[in-house]
Amino acid sequence: MPPQMERPKPVAPTRLVSMPVSAYATSLALDDDIVYLFTSNAAYRLEADQPAHGIELDLGIGPVLTESAIVFWSKGAIWKAPKQGGAVRQVAKLQHQPQYFVASPLGLGWVARTDEGIYTIQSLDGRMPRILVTSGTEISALNMIREWIYFVQRAPDNSWRIARVRVDGGEPEYTQPKTGATPALLTGTDSLTYFDMGTTEIRQMALDLKSEQTWLKKFVCSPIFKTKDVYCACVEGLFQVTADEHKPKVLVSGRHETITFIRANSKHVVWTADTGENQLAVYMLPIE
Repeated sequence: MPPQMERPKPVAPTRLVSMPVSAYATSLALDDDIVYLFTSNAAYRLEADQPAHGIELDLGIGPVLTESAIVFWSKGAIWKAPKQGGAVRQVAKLQHQPQYFVASPLGLGWVARTDEGIYTIQSLDGRMPRILVTSGTEISALNMIREWIYFVQRAPDNSWRIARVRVDGGEPEYTQPKTGATPALLTGTDSLTYFDMGTTEIRQMALDLKSEQTWLKKFVCSPIFKTKDVYCACVEGLFQVTADEHKPKVLVSGRHETITFIRANSKHVVWTADTGENQLAVYMLPIE
């Protein structure tokens, strides 16, 4: 660990739920004080000191929470389900299952891969799919901020670039190529933040892709999630890297559970942890 590590008094997280599901086959969303746990066949609304409320849905892989609904793919179509439960509505027909969805208040996007290995980024034009980007090499790490979909594209020579494209179409914009392992995630809402595995750095890029800075060097941070601050998991536990000082602060350590997914807002940080074979737990911790 870096020598400047802050060690405040630990606060015990609240365990919201435990269940016999693989932590690697789920995702989380955070809506104010409510946590949504997405499994392949249900969405669970989780609140502190309340029993889990499950909504049976054929979510498969890659659903996303929007301002009003859970969006997912099933049986050849994109669907919306109200967050509190209720009638499911078809949004558009889509023959092939996306790898996952991304969303913002200004739109919805997804990445898909054909059997021939062609990647596309798509959005909706009314009730019809619109292809924004087509690539013969891997597209990954989608994040949507306002009207832009950000992504990582690998080149045939194994270099990679971060890029963006408008959700309503237009020419993609690219950074200069980089070498090494591609980022697993692009996160953030006011800038792009990612963990560079090759240099073990947390890096932040401007939304116009024209400038980049290093937040923290020689610090493992995967998975990663950014609001104002950055939240990191590594073998030592869960950390908060502050925006003001760019120093890591210990939030949780010594639990011997692998953290697989993180979400945060201005009030809470939540995460899933692998607690055993096909066993997971979801935790919540207040942000000071």
